[in-house]
Parts: sequence; structure tokens; C-alpha cells
Amino acid sequence: MIGKAVVDTEGVEVGYVAGEDAQFLRIAEGPVGSLFLGRRFIDRIEDRVVLKGAIEDLFRGLNVVDASGEFVGIVRDTVETEDTMDSLIVEDEEGETVVVVLEDIKMIDEFIELDVTADELYANAG
Repeated sequence: MIGKAVVDTEGVEVGYVAGEDAQFLRIAEGPVGSLFLGRRFIDRIEDRVVLKGAIEDLFRGLNVVDASGEFVGIVRDTVETEDTMDSLIVEDEEGETVVVVLEDIKMIDEFIELDVTADELYANAG
């Protein structure tokens, strides 16, 4: 499975498999870093790893917490650039939205955990 592209049912690429264990795939998204994707999102493995649906449907509604475990908000949408997942649109408790780039995501499973604190996230957004 190492080296296979990870795509949703619409063909949007999340990254490629750089490692795996019983619960997660480690997804490399370019030279910048990687994130852990819960195996619960995987539908099948062929020449690529295919997710169970479109990424915006799979990730919409997931809670987002920062690196210190503080609640940031809820995923409202995804952003794709040239058929590659780029970022998430997250709505915070005040109804404001913030863009979370893929490089700031540590893990996607029952919820989304970031590699940055909320303060860093908002500082990067400004």
C-alpha cells in the first residue's frame, strides 16, 4: 500500500500512503509533512486507496481540536486545488470561519486534531 495515492470517490487526492498501522494510514501530502488518516474512511484498495465518499461529505461536521486539545470548531467545507485537497473551512463557536491548511492537520479520525494551537492558527490566518 505504501506509495499509493489516497483519493475520494470524486478523484480528489488527499496525498499518498507513506506508512500504515492497524488504525491509521500516514498520508504524506507533498514535501511538507504528513497526517494520520483513520482507516474507517477507507472503502477499498486498488491501484490507489479509495475513500468511502467525497472528502467534503466525509469530513464535514467533524469537530476540530488544536494541539493543546482545545476545541476550535466544526468542519463546514473543504477546499480543493487542481483535484488535490488543500484545506478545510472550520466554523468556530462565534460563527467565524478560519481556513485550516492540510499542513496544520495532525490526524483525521473521529475528530480532527491540529499540529498548531488555536492562537497559531488565527495568527497564520491574519
